[in-house]
Amino acid sequence: MAQFVETSGQTIVVPPGIALPARIEGSLPVDHKNVGALEPNDVVMARFRLEYSSESRRYEIASFGLDRGEAAVEIVGALWRTVRVHSIVRTAIELGLPSWTESIPRARFRRRDGVLRDAPNYRPSDPDGLLLAALAYRIAEVSGENPALAVAETLGLKQRTATNWIARARQSDYFTSTDHEAASRRIAKELWGRMPLLERPRTDEEETVYRANEVERVRSYLEHQARWRRTSDGDD
Repeated sequence: MAQFVETSGQTIVVPPGIALPARIEGSLPVDHKNVGALEPNDVVMARFRLEYSSESRRYEIASFGLDRGEAAVEIVGALWRTVRVHSIVRTAIELGLPSWTESIPRARFRRRDGVLRDAPNYRPSDPDGLLLAALAYRIAEVSGENPALAVAETLGLKQRTATNWIARARQSDYFTSTDHEAASRRIAKELWGRMPLLERPRTDEEETVYRANEVERVRSYLEHQARWRRTSDGDD
């Protein structure tokens, strides 16, 4: 993973108990989904440095750039206006967060799309439900997303109801105390069991190796595609 996303700096623990790296930096391959001006087969590299701000309670973009690599494009203003910086940065943040948190945003999107098996149906008085609300809120917040929407989608609530759950979670100290990591990890692990399309929960070490291998496979595939295009065009 160090080849693509590195974390550094003093660890910052935020409620309800998530250890955040002070900095996330590296590079990721992006295509026309995140840079609209690119052709479908074009790939460029996004290079970035993100720094966590205790004041804004999210990762701020300290630097961001693009390297066209093999793509036949020029990095000009017209292209920059089509760059989905937030989407690219959100992926980087997901890779930089502790591996045990991964199931929380994944469960959110699977529930939203109706493919989360036996979706949990918490009551407002359930401590686990309130803690999950706080976790969904915090992960969305540090990523620069809408926290209330994240809570609503994660718990299957209407927006107004989600606001009430957030208020209850605040009253239960999940937004002020950092002592809930053990319970947070347990809830995150339980969510894996509701996502049959995912593998068993991995240890932190296994997750680091897995992510590194996945990114390496993506890069190898993109390099292969670039060589294939050059050969097809008669350049080699």
